[in-house]
Amino acid sequence: MKRAMPAIALVAVVIAIVPAAASASGGVRGVVVSRSHGSMLVATRSGRVVAIRGHARVGSRVVGTRVVGRASHARIHGVVVKETGARMFVASNHHLVAIHKSRSLAGTGSTSGPTPGTIVTTTVSVSSSGQLNEDDQGEDGQDSSSTVTIQATIVAVGPGTVTVSVNGANVTLDLPAGLTLPQSLVGQTVTITISLDQGDDNNQGDE
Repeated sequence: MKRAMPAIALVAVVIAIVPAAASASGGVRGVVVSRSHGSMLVATRSGRVVAIRGHARVGSRVVGTRVVGRASHARIHGVVVKETGARMFVASNHHLVAIHKSRSLAGTGSTSGPTPGTIVTTTVSVSSSGQLNEDDQGEDGQDSSSTVTIQATIVAVGPGTVTVSVNGANVTLDLPAGLTLPQSLVGQTVTITISLDQGDDNNQGDE
């Protein structure tokens, strides 16, 4: 019998420790766009991202857990959560994916990209190192909700902040004033419900 873990209720961020979970893999077809703790995130043809158990390189084309080839491109459909420097973080089906923005925006420091809450369909190229680079992007309106729930792994906590790992990149989310999470959460996979009114951090450096 599983014991439910208590949630830590915050003003803009709700965190609960959750066991690693993944969807049934049998009918999943797509391209691996991220890996973490024995699971991989697969972008399906529609752009929906699904987590399944297994091990494969980013860019692998899979049917279930079986690798059937290599893909140079993938499609991701989801909601923009945050931008930090040259990266845009998109939530799809409760999974967060980091996408490097096209040079035309990232190189100019422009803030004219999609704002948090924008629904996007993005075609990305997959580099040999597993980095996802934006090739083309379409906007499909605004999400009707003011929040989005994602699952991610905490790599650091600080005074008023929590940092999670996404595609090998780290993104820091602000917590309400005066709140600091315990160090014991570091390394834990958590469910985070965050506000879509966080704003962008385009002044932050990004490698």
